[in-house]
Amino acid sequence: MKSIFARRPGAAPFGELPRGQRTAKPSLHFPSRISPGNVVVLRSVNAMDIQYSLIRSRKRKKTLSLQIGSRSEITVQAPYHMPAAEIQRFVKEKQAWIEKSLRRQALQQASHSKKACETGEQFYYLGEACPLEAFFDPLEYPGVVFRDHRFFLNCPADRKLRKYFLTAWYRKQARRHLTQRVDFYSRLLGLTPGGIRITSAEKRWGSCSEKNHLSFAFRLIMAPPQMVDYVVVHEMMHIREKNHSSKFWSLVLEVIPDYQTRRLWLREHQQHFDL
Repeated sequence: MKSIFARRPGAAPFGELPRGQRTAKPSLHFPSRISPGNVVVLRSVNAMDIQYSLIRSRKRKKTLSLQIGSRSEITVQAPYHMPAAEIQRFVKEKQAWIEKSLRRQALQQASHSKKACETGEQFYYLGEACPLEAFFDPLEYPGVVFRDHRFFLNCPADRKLRKYFLTAWYRKQARRHLTQRVDFYSRLLGLTPGGIRITSAEKRWGSCSEKNHLSFAFRLIMAPPQMVDYVVVHEMMHIREKNHSSKFWSLVLEVIPDYQTRRLWLREHQQHFDL
């Protein structure tokens, strides 16, 4: 059977890619949408037995927002001069939703163990679960080949190294596919982003900077195409509206009529799309 991997011209250290094809190891740093210059207060607060981090921002004028991270951490963002009592009331109103979300997250995490990157495991690519075949042949270049809906990984039996090669492959595919989708919607909507960056973000699918630079998590390429498009449109609409106001969601609705369904689907299935 003819190998799908290229033959190596000579020996090299295990796990090392040939010069000119090396991929930088992905950073685990999570880029924040809020710049240090806008954040003026960050402190831990307890309310109704709910502990959360409070971020007060001079940039935020009226609205409050509440987010639950992948590690069950709760963050509330509020305008700088908003009274503490009003913030507490907001959190209290969200208490039932917070408790429900934390229970759902705990169940999801309990049923989703960390991948070992071994033969037989399923890895997602554009919404399709594809099996992994891991092996090691020192005479062939290490790395990932995707063929016939299967992942072939040539790499020593080391989880960190295997994860590195899988991540490098996903990042490459994410850049290719997301660049195509951004170009498509750029022509459709008449919007021009400042650039595209692929990140290792774990808490968000994408972001749009003040200078209209778009960032997307590489793991987004694991989700179905229609979910990818929703995130692309969502971030591109921030070029017009740098907020989540009703005007912003109306813009998204014009392009993605079922955006609420897609948004909820991503929230409920995000635990499947990681390494």
